[in-house]
Amino acid sequence: DLAYEVSWFFTRLRGGQTMSQVASLDRFGLLRKMNRNSSSDVSIERKDKNTYLLNIFGTQDSDSGEYHCVVTPWYRLATGDWSQARELTSSRVFLSVKFAVWDSLKLPLLYGASASLGVGIFSLVLGLICAQCCCRNTAHTPRSRNKLMDLEMD
Repeated sequence: DLAYEVSWFFTRLRGGQTMSQVASLDRFGLLRKMNRNSSSDVSIERKDKNTYLLNIFGTQDSDSGEYHCVVTPWYRLATGDWSQARELTSSRVFLSVKFAVWDSLKLPLLYGASASLGVGIFSLVLGLICAQCCCRNTAHTPRSRNKLMDLEMD
């Protein structure tokens, strides 16, 4: 007969000390997400009876900052009514988002360079083969110079 309300808050260090709510889970298990940036999404996961995790997906640089949660326990009384207890605040956790540009571009660049080199070599070989075999005119014989001279004398 114990339920928790869990609210996660975010403080951006570079943009001032304003605290904004990220998401909350009421005592009935209803999740509410607040408007954030265009790519990241959040979820709250209950690991066990007293442990809740905030998961952030598709992070951006603007997600860097301090996160903490505020928990409000609710107790069911013998009468069946719910009573709110004192709020508990977690310690702050700093999240730093760093993008590894080289690690994210290494394989696409390697595959692209390999593919273009392979196609280029294949094109050169195919062009040389076509030039040697198909484009040769074997029936063509050069004109002799003697006939030209004979025509000039006439």
